[in-house]
Amino acid sequence: MSAKTIRFDQSKCTACCACAMACMDEKDTDVEQGERAIRQVYTEERCRDGQVSFRFHSDSCLHCRVPACAAACTAGCLYKDAESGLVLYDTAACDGCGQCLNACRMGAISLNRHGKIQKCDGCIKRQRAGKIPACVRVCPTGALYLGE
Repeated sequence: MSAKTIRFDQSKCTACCACAMACMDEKDTDVEQGERAIRQVYTEERCRDGQVSFRFHSDSCLHCRVPACAAACTAGCLYKDAESGLVLYDTAACDGCGQCLNACRMGAISLNRHGKIQKCDGCIKRQRAGKIPACVRVCPTGALYLGE
């Protein structure tokens, strides 16, 4: 089963944060305990010739073809899954060293309240069950969608 990756169309994003909320709910993220949301939504403000404009972003793991995070992981908990093509992880194997955090150019990896890795896994369990990822499911504008 080749899982599809989550794609983002910036022109459709309104920064409503429904994707981030759905992700936090799906992954049981506890921000009150210091956990960071896996999907980040932010606004970029631009000013050109006296005109102010805004662009919105919804970011998470890009599931790189050659993931630097996996190469940096000395515990071997991060890996490129051959079946799905996603960069997945085994929390039980994580020793919390943080090397993957430093290696990820997107800043898409963080440690959970137990000092273990957390990152977007493309909602692989949902996809294997024939469902779409939580963030894609709730995006009201279609800014998030599944692609190859």
